[in-house]
Amino acid sequence: METPYAALVAPERLAEFAPGISWSVLPGDGMTLVYWVFEPPHCGDVPLHQHTVAQGGVILEGSITMRYADGSERTLRAGDVYTVGSNVPHGATFPERCVVVDVFTPNRVEYEERFAAGTRADSFVVVPERGA
Repeated sequence: METPYAALVAPERLAEFAPGISWSVLPGDGMTLVYWVFEPPHCGDVPLHQHTVAQGGVILEGSITMRYADGSERTLRAGDVYTVGSNVPHGATFPERCVVVDVFTPNRVEYEERFAAGTRADSFVVVPERGA
């Protein structure tokens, strides 16, 4: 039997970000790695937002529909990769369970601090960047 990608991060290393969303954060030298598990419908949508750090990711399981400020959308499935440039407005919806690994560069310090503190939200809330 094939092991689901979500098993790559041990359950005890996952924390609840918000209802239907689990995550694990690994700070690095000049980058932050975030492992996400989105469980619709409880996870809701990621609202349109932007941040000064660049973002890249890979879909490990399921699918995600990326949305952009110009109204365009792009559905990504397991094995697809993406990048979002600095200050590019974007959001997402989840047609099914989705596991994503995001890499933010430079570090997404507010995510590192939130994960370390065990802070949870009632829905996906965009965490303000430090100094913003």
